[in-house]
Amino acid sequence: MRLKNLSLTNVCFTFALIMWGAVVHNTQSSLACPDWPLCYDQVFPSMHGAILIEHGHRMLATFVGLLTTLMVFFSFGDRKKSVAHMHLFKASAFALFLVIAQGVLGGITVIYKLPTIVSTSHLGLSLIFFSMVTYIHHKAASLVKPVREISEVVKQKIQNNWKPIIRHGILFSMALLYTQILLGAFMRHAGAGAACGLGPMSAMLCMDAADWTVKLWPSMHPSQLHMVHRIYGIVVFAVVSVFSIRTYHFFKGDQKLRFISLLPFFCVSAQVFIGIMTIWLNLSVVPTTLHLAGAALSLISLWKLNLILKDLESTYVSADSHSFLSDVIDLTKPRLSLLVMVTAMVGTMIAPDKINFFKAFFAFALITLVVIGAAALNCYIEREVDAKMNRTKDRPLPSQRMNPKTALVFGTILVLFAIPALCIFVNLVTGILALIAAVLYLYAYTPMKQKSELAVYVGAIPGALPPVMGWTAVTGQIDIMAVTLFLILFVWQLPHFLAISLYHADDYDAASIKVYPNLKRGFLITKIGIFVFTGVLFVTSLLPTIFSNASFVYTRAAFTLSGLFLIYSAYGFFLKSDKAREREWARNYFYGSLFYLPLLLVALIFFK
Repeated sequence: MRLKNLSLTNVCFTFALIMWGAVVHNTQSSLACPDWPLCYDQVFPSMHGAILIEHGHRMLATFVGLLTTLMVFFSFGDRKKSVAHMHLFKASAFALFLVIAQGVLGGITVIYKLPTIVSTSHLGLSLIFFSMVTYIHHKAASLVKPVREISEVVKQKIQNNWKPIIRHGILFSMALLYTQILLGAFMRHAGAGAACGLGPMSAMLCMDAADWTVKLWPSMHPSQLHMVHRIYGIVVFAVVSVFSIRTYHFFKGDQKLRFISLLPFFCVSAQVFIGIMTIWLNLSVVPTTLHLAGAALSLISLWKLNLILKDLESTYVSADSHSFLSDVIDLTKPRLSLLVMVTAMVGTMIAPDKINFFKAFFAFALITLVVIGAAALNCYIEREVDAKMNRTKDRPLPSQRMNPKTALVFGTILVLFAIPALCIFVNLVTGILALIAAVLYLYAYTPMKQKSELAVYVGAIPGALPPVMGWTAVTGQIDIMAVTLFLILFVWQLPHFLAISLYHADDYDAASIKVYPNLKRGFLITKIGIFVFTGVLFVTSLLPTIFSNASFVYTRAAFTLSGLFLIYSAYGFFLKSDKAREREWARNYFYGSLFYLPLLLVALIFFK
């Protein structure tokens, strides 16, 4: 009960914090306090005007951080009561990590004078934190009252007529809306908020500054960015409306569920109207602030609806919860693909040359298509192998939910379209790198896994090429920094995969995949490999300081992160003859590596 009430309080204050952040930006108070975390070297400066707005935002953020710390404290005390309580503790700890990262981003925003990418990331992370706290409240409330009361008619309808696409469509709508919010934040922070003009004449169409005529598609790049936000907003509105109304009709007979189902439609409709009024009223503070508030409420209403549908699905539906949409997404290996795409984006962001937004977006989209297309083809090639492993046997192909030809056609079309397009519309170097990555992944690494433990080194090559592709998309050439990015990703993958192979050794053995832990004295060999490659990673992470004059802050971050990582890799040698603890250590190392790489790359981006 304590965690339920505390998390609800945190949800309310987090929403207030997001709105206050919008006021800070819309009143141009972001640099009222030029230093951080203090304000003019004071904890409590004279609170008036812009300083009141800016420093008040920081103080509210501190209070949200305190609430999150209390959530961790209370959930820690209850963690041994059940598996669900332990899950809440882990979720609260992750929320605390997010709020600390959010505070650091806020500091970087001030210190580096409002860089666009940092300011956009600041908002994006705040919405993830908002969703996380909402999730914790939902789960804590479920412990107090596990099952939502619904009528017998609706219960029967769920049991007999439930279609998983209902919930998956809500999640899909949420993903589209989140990208729209990020696009809007990027557009505003890049200074394109008024690029199509202000006032009633520009509220629907765009005033093209090139010839001062009203158009649907202007010729100037900032105006085009603004119009992309508007046009994509129409798409998001349509998708949210379709799935929200569809859910509303499904729950005929339960007024409460129908209201919750329709709430995203109302929120996003209001959001579109307020978006129009922000231009109509010349970007005045009230509508622009309400525009972000509406975006946050639209996002969280979709997220809350998804959580409720998930509970109903798990309680009343005995059939599998897969849909064609979720199977297609599973086919792309979303977690792996997301990590690869992030590294490609990093290469684009840290490249020294300037690139047009649309060219950068197009390049990133095409690289993404290559990645997910190759992942789908890998699923097609390995469908029989995947059927032998517990962690992959529920994928669409081994579980026979999807025809293998569907995966083959899907992956082939994406790869054959994206690689030539990269060569023609981006540059030849990036297209060739994409071709090399796809061929090595599908026709070298994939078949080699069942023949030799050395496959891990071959597989690390295509995994290390995406950041180089991001770099060459901007520069058009491979230079020393591109090689440095390649080396960091290449070396990082080796202990990362060795940790996976140690934790899933039995699975790999069942599928006849060659990994070091299944050799004689394999656990020791694998632990040595993890330690040695982590040491090499320590050195490799410092290469940007040598070859690209990375900042002293990055150097300290790389030294600290890699040092801690190296110390933990050595801990495995103290777990002799205890395979259970060795596997737990390997699992923790694996998850640690998933935190290590983004933090290192974030330091490289934000502290150039």
